[in-house]
Amino acid sequence: MNIDMWKAQIDSGTVEEKREAIRAAKDFPIEQVIDTLISLLYEDNKAIQEAVIEFLMGCSEDIVVEKLLPLLKEENADVRNAAIEILEKIGRDKVDIIGQCLNDEDKDVRLFVCDIIGKFGTEKALDYLIKALNDPEVNVRNSAVMGIGKVQSNRAVEALAELLSREEDTWVRFSIIESLTQINLPLAKEVLREALYQEKNELVLKSLLDAIAKFGDEDFVYDAIYVFEFLMTRKLADIYSNIIDLGLRVEKIEDKKLVYKFAVYLSAYIKYAEDRWTAYRAVNVLPKISCCAEDMLLEVLSSVQEPMIIASAIEGLGQVGTGKSIPVLEKFLNSEDERQRELAQEAIDKIRARE
Repeated sequence: MNIDMWKAQIDSGTVEEKREAIRAAKDFPIEQVIDTLISLLYEDNKAIQEAVIEFLMGCSEDIVVEKLLPLLKEENADVRNAAIEILEKIGRDKVDIIGQCLNDEDKDVRLFVCDIIGKFGTEKALDYLIKALNDPEVNVRNSAVMGIGKVQSNRAVEALAELLSREEDTWVRFSIIESLTQINLPLAKEVLREALYQEKNELVLKSLLDAIAKFGDEDFVYDAIYVFEFLMTRKLADIYSNIIDLGLRVEKIEDKKLVYKFAVYLSAYIKYAEDRWTAYRAVNVLPKISCCAEDMLLEVLSSVQEPMIIASAIEGLGQVGTGKSIPVLEKFLNSEDERQRELAQEAIDKIRARE
């Protein structure tokens, strides 16, 4: 079959004959068939489109990338998405060609380019993604940030740190924090901690605290205590709830003085917080983290009135209480609240069984 016969089969063949011709394109120089193959992406037939996509995914020549890039402007979503899919597959070593489109005046093209090269996770891709951090379009910057998060290097961290210091869009800042967490290098944690102590946006503050905790060391306890102190006079239940979730990790920390300080903050929150549901959750955490939990739970029982929190404190004493808790618990055996009576008896029985 010569090239003219091949094109004739593409033009007038059945679906199966066209698919056969697509597979046979390997017998010709790619320069002779690439335009015809790309035209087939416009066919209203998934089987033909998929055959072209599969074939081009096996072609790594520069001309294939160069011919596909204009399709990023294509209004036909199927054609555009096919081009993106192919470029993501074959473009890893063609970043210099793809990256030139970051100069395109079309913001959507710049976004697609960041999405594509952001999949590669290479230092070469990083060169172009860093450039895109200065793009005026927020979606382009956000895509670049997410791509940088796939590059495990201090240079990637430094680029994200610089953007975090000046980026005003909250959504992009969330993405920067997430990407720094994904990079998971010591420098990334340092950047996150430094940002935490400068941050005033409550939502970003919560995101930073979440991210630091994922590094799995005890630094996050110091940071959680800092946030407690920073927010003590504010009505920010979501962040407090977040801190309490982190509190479950404190039991693994070897520095008992640090753990105790964290527990003291939890105890203060239980007594004074306006969000009583979060206070209730804090009561559940206390027995798990503090060697002084018994005294703190007894203090809770003497200072709060909510049945839900009282019940949780009684249950906690069943876990960590000693004989000195029994007189207090016995008072609840006469409570009008049936649940409190039952829990108090269970707690007393557990303490006596342990002693």
